[in-house]
Amino acid sequence: MKKEFCLIIDAHVHVGRTIADAEPENFVSLMDNCKIDKAIIFRYFYNKPTIEANIYIQSIVKKFPHHFIGFAWVNPNDKEAVKELRYAATELQLKGVKLHLEMNPTPLSKLKKLFKEAQALEIPLIIHLGEDFDCINVLSQEFNVDIIIAHLGTGVFHLCKTRLEKAISLANNPKIYLETSGNIYRYVKHAVDSLGASKLILGSDFPHEHPLVSTKIVQILEISTQDKELILGKNIKRIIGI
Repeated sequence: MKKEFCLIIDAHVHVGRTIADAEPENFVSLMDNCKIDKAIIFRYFYNKPTIEANIYIQSIVKKFPHHFIGFAWVNPNDKEAVKELRYAATELQLKGVKLHLEMNPTPLSKLKKLFKEAQALEIPLIIHLGEDFDCINVLSQEFNVDIIIAHLGTGVFHLCKTRLEKAISLANNPKIYLETSGNIYRYVKHAVDSLGASKLILGSDFPHEHPLVSTKIVQILEISTQDKELILGKNIKRIIGI
């Protein structure tokens, strides 16, 4: 397969499940076959403490440093969440943090503590939103933190137009971006038309979706090659500073 674009980064990948295709070694082979340069990875097993999962992610990044960029996964409701975030960024050298607010609905007061720490550490957050979109507006105004809203705000394959429009409205803020996974071409196109290519980031949510499918959606958008390259890799590269 000929490489058409200078940099492709899949910004939403889960590794570590016992199914074969989510094993890191197998995903590395898939990345190479699909000409994907790097992937942001976070946990896939949920039956262990997040700290154990984050240490595992660090070990995989060390094993495949040219392929993977590690993000922590933190439950904001945990008593040690702020301490764990600091440890993940400083000791484990993970480049950002994933919050799943549908899985872990969290009071604004606890989210503010995490955002304050993320601001001090200068790391971005990828957030899977639950029902509360307003919290992002509040947090983005109070803290200088880059926020990546996963799945265009719609959830995974929910294709909710109302949620999409709410996320697009939030992303008019210069610190907020939308990640594309779990969506169809029409929704990705609408987000690009509404916000411009500088506000979108490629993601597959592998193994829920094949990364080549998510990449192809961006590649067939009727926008310039330069704009496609922003979405495929340059936007997230700038945000995480690699």
